[in-house]
Amino acid sequence: MKKENSLILLFTVFAVFNAFTQTPKDSLNFYLDNAKGSNKVKYLKKAITLLEDLKIDSLIQQTSIEYAKESYFAKDTLGLTFSKNKLQNHFKRSKDSFSLAKAYHFAALNHKIKNNLDSSFYYYQESKKIFIGLKDSVETGRRLLSMAILQVKELDYLGCETTAVEGLKYIEPAQDKEYRTLISLYQTLGNALGHLNRPKESRAYYLKARELAKFNTVTSRREVNYLNLYNNIGATYVDEGNFDKAITLFKEGLRFDSIAIKYPRQYQNLLGSLSSAYFRQGKIDKAISGYKTVLEGRKKSKYVYGESVSHSLLAEAYMKNKQYNLAKKHAYIGLELGKKTRNNEQVLDCLQFLTELTFGETAKKHFKEYVQLKDSLFTRERTRKNQFAKVIYETEKKEKENTSLKLENQRKELLIKSEKQQKTIGFLIAGAGILFIGFGANIVASRRKKILFEAKLAQVEAREKERQQIAKSLHDEVAGDIRMLHLKLEKSNQLEEAKSLHIIKENVRNLSHQLSSESFNKVSFKDQIINLVSDYFEPDFKIKVENMNTISWTEINNSIKRTLFLAVRESIQNAKKYAEATKLIVRFSENKKTITLEISDNGIGFDAEVKKTGIGLKNIRERVEDLNGVFNIDSELEKGTTIKIDVSKNGK
Repeated sequence: MKKENSLILLFTVFAVFNAFTQTPKDSLNFYLDNAKGSNKVKYLKKAITLLEDLKIDSLIQQTSIEYAKESYFAKDTLGLTFSKNKLQNHFKRSKDSFSLAKAYHFAALNHKIKNNLDSSFYYYQESKKIFIGLKDSVETGRRLLSMAILQVKELDYLGCETTAVEGLKYIEPAQDKEYRTLISLYQTLGNALGHLNRPKESRAYYLKARELAKFNTVTSRREVNYLNLYNNIGATYVDEGNFDKAITLFKEGLRFDSIAIKYPRQYQNLLGSLSSAYFRQGKIDKAISGYKTVLEGRKKSKYVYGESVSHSLLAEAYMKNKQYNLAKKHAYIGLELGKKTRNNEQVLDCLQFLTELTFGETAKKHFKEYVQLKDSLFTRERTRKNQFAKVIYETEKKEKENTSLKLENQRKELLIKSEKQQKTIGFLIAGAGILFIGFGANIVASRRKKILFEAKLAQVEAREKERQQIAKSLHDEVAGDIRMLHLKLEKSNQLEEAKSLHIIKENVRNLSHQLSSESFNKVSFKDQIINLVSDYFEPDFKIKVENMNTISWTEINNSIKRTLFLAVRESIQNAKKYAEATKLIVRFSENKKTITLEISDNGIGFDAEVKKTGIGLKNIRERVEDLNGVFNIDSELEKGTTIKIDVSKNGK
């Protein structure tokens, strides 16, 4: 026992002595040589600290970049910040712009992990700008790919298209070395074009990606690429309505050897897409069977986000199959999981299903939640797109400040061409004069139309004030006098006469309310519409409002909003009271000049050539025509009624 203790003591003394005699460079070599496996992150960080102490700049950049990569894979934001700071310090000492560009890159990754996507986009843009200056086309293309992926995530598909195409300009010339980046750019661009309803163009880029996938020497990555592309290419055929072609591709992907075991996520995606194609074909039972298999796989792998999608799809399929209890069950589960994973698209779908599957106050609650969420998502999407556009604008503005040499070259070229241009100057001046005269005449005509339209609006407002005054007089004076007379008749025991007078009094009160106008100063137009729909919404009379959030109502004149509101109210009342409708759709749209309102119901309809419209719709027609608008009504027996109103924004 004493001998063992002596050996342990001797070993400890030797280790301590060795530690004190070991030089920093020896320690550095130890950390760099052993930065592998579970010790990799820890030893890389210690190596970076020693490199700074030893002032070995040649290795600081490379080691900091490697440490940042490991930190990103581990979702370690502190590690990314550490690397970013070391690279910025290296830039200050060495003036190596590559270090600053990578520091911005890792700042972008840090914000991406934290879901600060606008800040992430900004730093990607800053990094890209430096790499353009360094003429590093590969790193430039990689940053553009990252930016395009962010834009797809935030539904900015047009912005993604522009960014991805720019990325291809840098990466395609180096495709032999950068096939992975190029494949990702083709797939990202294909995704954006698919969402923009351009399936043929989308498919062309997916096919390009498939051609390059063969160069991937890592078997698992190559196979995942092929499986993802089977799914994506098939989706483009679904969008075109070519379900047979799509189903063939999905099945081909599913026949991949042991796909369910080796690549469960790709298996679930392909089977889900196949089931959706069956659903679109009307093969509901086959779709449900596939959706259930996918759901079980996602539960097993604890892929909660995917579970929310599966429950939403099952709810829709069971609704189609008239299995309403099962549909409601999956809609509620999908709603809960969608909220948990912030899968807002599925939350919206499930809320919409529950609006139709529930009744009374519960249905109203789901409808209001649906409207509020859709409004907030629309605002967030528009804000994010504006932020991305602002980042690009500010960066381009800075780049323009460095274009003095280009402007000088352009000036010299202009001097050389000036002699040739002198001969055509006379013709250009004459043509410009003619265009100026025509343009002036057009402006005068446009202004005249605008003045006339504003005069029309003033007349409408004056009439609205007159209606308000008449309504007030009817309510306060006429109805009041009738009420007094009614009381006298009751006291004198003339009950029949009192009853008839009471009916007259109520008619006068109703008339006063109909004449009274809605005010949009205290309660917004959108909230007025939501309140109106909520008042009439019932289990056997469902109302759906579309595209209300796509219009900036605060910029629309109150007279126009009042006319549209009254048209919606009159149509709802008619559909419920006379048309025996169970469903009514209110759809808004706009272009640069016109606001359009279309109201459709599934009621009994009427023969428009035989039966004339009631006084309510006649009044709406007159209001629309007072605003230089167009009022159309289309109805057919047993097929419902559609009212369409087009109103000019400015009278042009």
